[in-house]
Amino acid sequence: MNSNKSRILIVIMLVTILILYMKYQRAQTKLFLQSLDLKYLYERAMWHTEAVEEFYSPDITTETEPEPPYMQRSYKLQQTGNYQLPDLEDNEAELFFQSHTNIFFIISTIFQAGLAKLNPRQTCAIESAARSNPEWKVFVLFVSATEFSFFNSPNIVPLLPYPNVFLRRVNMTTFGLGSPVEEMFERGALNNSSFIVEHTSDVLRLLTVYKYGGTYLDTDVVVMKSLDELPLNYLVSEGDGFVANGIINLQASGVGHTLAESMLRDVAKNYSATEWAANGPFLVTRILRQYCNVTEPWHMTREQCGGQFGVLPPDQFFQVFYPHQSWYFEANRTREVMERMKGKVLTHLWNKLTNGIKLKKDANAAYIELARLYCPNALWSVKEYF
Repeated sequence: MNSNKSRILIVIMLVTILILYMKYQRAQTKLFLQSLDLKYLYERAMWHTEAVEEFYSPDITTETEPEPPYMQRSYKLQQTGNYQLPDLEDNEAELFFQSHTNIFFIISTIFQAGLAKLNPRQTCAIESAARSNPEWKVFVLFVSATEFSFFNSPNIVPLLPYPNVFLRRVNMTTFGLGSPVEEMFERGALNNSSFIVEHTSDVLRLLTVYKYGGTYLDTDVVVMKSLDELPLNYLVSEGDGFVANGIINLQASGVGHTLAESMLRDVAKNYSATEWAANGPFLVTRILRQYCNVTEPWHMTREQCGGQFGVLPPDQFFQVFYPHQSWYFEANRTREVMERMKGKVLTHLWNKLTNGIKLKKDANAAYIELARLYCPNALWSVKEYF
């Protein structure tokens, strides 16, 4: 009898401790949000502070005030104090309405405990896309994350005031169903890759534009003008004989869909788990050589490629070429780099070659100048290094 009572007491104590812990997490989240200068963030995002306060208090509703339009993608607070990332496929209506205005970023990094994270430069790319394209929908797709936390995901916070930024998770079990890579996904080919993060992103970017149409962007860009200034259906030359796969615009129907399907069929047939660029630039270049019937990307003009698709010249997005990628971070090159940015829609910062360069947030460098102009929340939110 006493033994049963002891067990019951232990269970009650454990439940009590769990409840207190969850209340503590919620209280800490509330204190953290109160400590944020939300007014500053939201003014920089060019929307009203009142809407931000409503976003962070989703349980507070009034009969006179309509629900903010971006509450459709609100993130559910879990008992753990983390916020759940909605499943992309459960919210597909967001993608099919005016699909040509979809922008996609793919975060294929493997996160511990399924908690989504971004680094400041990734946040900058996403924020710049949202600011420069306020009428477009910006989808940030996480492959291995299901939740985010204000404590463990601080670089996500600067994006939350933007009503056109949608944080979503991708279910790899179902995402490839009905596509040319369905069988490839079923046998777990990507899991055996020597470059799992890169190859997963290479395939998913093609699959995403195949399914929904729109523009895929790498997370090492800064968007400076509206993508409306560019034609539909394009990739860009890297300037070294290959077409880059870091910026892809293919529409959900017509030529765009046909090209995306051809690329997916190719990767399903020729997927390489051991070569870094095999499923990226090598693949898209091979398909476009066939489609445009020319070898050099320079000659893959809209006229040559049938009138509805073209490969843009490298200086459209790669204004600073290898091996000068460090110029974005060098004070003595700031003026020259900023001069090259004039009139351009976006610039690519060569993250694979520059991610090890440490840069103080107040440095006199072109990247900091670009951040002040196009991703101020991301820059303002870091303590010292950007």
